Amino acid sequence: MKLGVCVPYRNREMHLNEFIPKVGKYLKEQNIDFQMYFCHQVDDKLFNRGATKNIAAKHAFEEGCTHIVWHDIDMIPEEGGGADYSFPEDGPRHIATQISQMNYGLKYHEYFGGAVVFSKEQVEATNGYSNEYWDWGMEDDDLFWRCNREGLTNNTYIQESLTSQPYKRFNGDNSFIKVPFTKPMRSLNSRSHTVSVLMRARQQPDKNPIFLIGSNERKYVEYPVIRVKGYDYGIGFNNSRAISLTYWNNFHQHNYMWVKRYDEQWTWVTAVFDSMDRKSHFYLNGSEVDTRGGFGSKSPLEFQGRLKNYGSEPWYIGTSPSEPDDSTVKFFKGDIAKVFAWKRALTPAEVSNLQTTIPKDELTIDIDFKNPETEFQEYMTETKVEDIKIPNSILPYRSDGRFRCLPHKDEGIVNGKFAKGETTARNERRYVLQMQQDEIDYKSDGINSLKYELVGEDILTPWAKMINIKL
Repeated sequence: MKLGVCVPYRNREMHLNEFIPKVGKYLKEQNIDFQMYFCHQVDDKLFNRGATKNIAAKHAFEEGCTHIVWHDIDMIPEEGGGADYSFPEDGPRHIATQISQMNYGLKYHEYFGGAVVFSKEQVEATNGYSNEYWDWGMEDDDLFWRCNREGLTNNTYIQESLTSQPYKRFNGDNSFIKVPFTKPMRSLNSRSHTVSVLMRARQQPDKNPIFLIGSNERKYVEYPVIRVKGYDYGIGFNNSRAISLTYWNNFHQHNYMWVKRYDEQWTWVTAVFDSMDRKSHFYLNGSEVDTRGGFGSKSPLEFQGRLKNYGSEPWYIGTSPSEPDDSTVKFFKGDIAKVFAWKRALTPAEVSNLQTTIPKDELTIDIDFKNPETEFQEYMTETKVEDIKIPNSILPYRSDGRFRCLPHKDEGIVNGKFAKGETTARNERRYVLQMQQDEIDYKSDGINSLKYELVGEDILTPWAKMINIKL
């Protein structure tokens, strides 16, 4: 087995001088046979990380490497940090999973950058990186999506599926359910409580296009899954493809929690409020979603004062009664199978087992369309039946690896905007609106379609060479 270390390169001499000896030392200590390939783009075009990574991999395979690691030049494996550069048997393996710059966490849940190990066969299946992402951003995400399309991701599901589960389909135009107020619901929202829903959301691009960070024309909007009128309380799904929780305290201060989640995926969403500790907890599929290092909010979230009291207001499922009838965000589009609410904070163990056991103690709203016990009024919903299989997030194969990130200028999201401006915005549009929508044939855009001029090669060390190219 021979490893090719494939690194995109331009104007990073200080990083290069640290990378070669330190990564080389790490690999030698692991008794790994390796060769480093730095692909140096020497033209005056915008930098193309995907194409330069592909070129480095092409040279590595031509020289007999059995597998490669696509490696950022500012990522240094820490001694004893467990970074595994061995042959990836199961699938492409992400090894830069504990990054110093991110407090030894991930940038975001599905992050697939820094260092990823591929076999030659896995590169051929995915066709490597796209060659169409210029300047900063999205080429790593595109590669991850290729892995997903090829079945080379570590997709897992909640073990227990729901057989022949009825659910209600909401059309996004006029479908909703009203749960009338009852005495047991009094003060439900203003004390310790839990609300949980099994849902599958859909976007509504005909009403509101998918939100993009790099587009000022695309407004951020939110569709109602569960709502209580007033200072609206509840769970939602927004056009940035995230599930959210919104609530208020008695000082009219707003609290908001959210986490990325693909549409068309069944999801258990649970919010737990502890009025004694003044904390809210947000769970997806039984696991608390602390995503402070990436695309989401931290959990638990502390709130001030007391939770707002909604008096005798009914609960609405699939609509926001506060929105006017002609609003483009008045109705939810998707499916809902179960809705529960308890007059107490469920324990983490109870939340993790909701797919098998629904606690009855203080259960106040109990809607399971397989056996509904709560009275409700439904409008224009459609009943469907399905064997519901609940996926966890789509994730790459991973192994724990600690990496020190060398200092460099932040080229990502700075103060809520792309530091690189329009070039990254263009990449975002390509990835979100084309690649993720299956409008791109990645089999014809990648390592098999490279167009470049080889200017020359420089031998840096016996185990490292610089490949100079023009695109």
